[in-house]
Amino acid sequence: MKSPLTRRTFLGATSAIAGTQFISSGSAEETTTALPGISGSANLVEAVDGLVAKTPFIDTHEHFWEESERISSLKDKHKDIPAPDFGMLLCHYTDSDLQVAGMPAKDYEQLRKWNVPLAEKWELVAPWYARCRHTGYQMCIRETLRILFGETDLRADNYERISQHIAEHTVPGFYARLLHEHANIEYAHVNCIQRPVFRETKTPELLGIDLSINSLCAPPKLKILEEVLGNKIKTLTEAKAAIDACFHKYAHKAVAIKSQCAYWRSLNFLDADENAAEPIFKKYAASEDISDEEQEVLQGFLFHYCMRKAAETNLVVKLHTGYYAGHGGMPLARVRDNVSDLCPIFREHPDTKFSLFHIAYPYQSEAIAAAKHYTNVYVDMCWAWIINPAASVRFLKEFVMAAPACKLFTFGGDYLPVEMSVGHAAIARRGIAQAITELVQEGWLLEEDAPDLVTRIMCGNAREVFNRS
Repeated sequence: MKSPLTRRTFLGATSAIAGTQFISSGSAEETTTALPGISGSANLVEAVDGLVAKTPFIDTHEHFWEESERISSLKDKHKDIPAPDFGMLLCHYTDSDLQVAGMPAKDYEQLRKWNVPLAEKWELVAPWYARCRHTGYQMCIRETLRILFGETDLRADNYERISQHIAEHTVPGFYARLLHEHANIEYAHVNCIQRPVFRETKTPELLGIDLSINSLCAPPKLKILEEVLGNKIKTLTEAKAAIDACFHKYAHKAVAIKSQCAYWRSLNFLDADENAAEPIFKKYAASEDISDEEQEVLQGFLFHYCMRKAAETNLVVKLHTGYYAGHGGMPLARVRDNVSDLCPIFREHPDTKFSLFHIAYPYQSEAIAAAKHYTNVYVDMCWAWIINPAASVRFLKEFVMAAPACKLFTFGGDYLPVEMSVGHAAIARRGIAQAITELVQEGWLLEEDAPDLVTRIMCGNAREVFNRS
């Protein structure tokens, strides 16, 4: 049935979202139907924008440094944390587009350093920023600058001022201020890539921490297992005891389980027999060479063991799928198989919940199909909004029309610098509002269904599904 609504695009729209405005040129017809009980506005776009703007996010994926580390780095000049200037905003994801556009790696490295003058940093980055400024990564820079500092872009006349703002706002409590006040993020999940298994946080009311299982199984890191167990490990039984001890120590503190092993191996984990894995582990523990086939048996057994522990502790397993961070090293053939490789695992562990990260981009249709088919499969839009904003809008529309809405999480900033997640959240809100508006305009979604749907996908699902959300 044809929609009674007039089709309206976002051309010419000015949308007030999370303290910023998105402005584009052009003209468009106005829709005169309002969303009942939302804003009383006669304009559908404004009503949906307002609904999305006021709805908080549960942010299901970040890599933030601990706030205390950011603050102490101002004095210590911590080498693993970039200098607190405009270069910090270019150090994660943005750097990939810059280097793919042609920026030499040695020049990019200067952007992170504490002892390089700001003028030199700007001179190095300016020509490359201009070449890729239209991408989602670079859009995120501009939205962050607009919301936090009232700047419309990164330019020669403001990089010093922006750098001063970044240093000055790095004070106790600034994570909560940026996330709550500027991004309307209620709570954020953090996967700490600086710690091998788990990192305690001083702000558990704001941040939930993932338990990382990479070093427990894919492949197992003996030193880490031994630290957890408090003893030497020579047998598979002892390795299982170390994994048990790890879950006993951290599962009640963790918000979820995380694995990004898809960066270095396929997700086709063999559910191996323990009797087959035991002699292989003994060789592995004795530093003897083991074949690729033996590695598959060993890693497969331990991975599936961790999946059973996830079910026992009621922790969702977050799995990296799809696009690779960085540049120049993504094996698309293996990426394409991520979701299909996982299907046997979904079947073998029906009591374990799985969250497929990054919409499996660029193979997002497979992720939708899995969430539609398997009760225990969810999909997370973390990172996706800045990888490809247009594709993410299409994905959200298709997901809502294909799979139960309770199977979707719509935002995770996926950043190290907390500032950049502010801009990312604004882009995500714009995309969510556009997708919902278009579904209503096209007659696929009833206006009265929009409020509950928006609340569900932005925060409700995460509250229901994750530990401590």
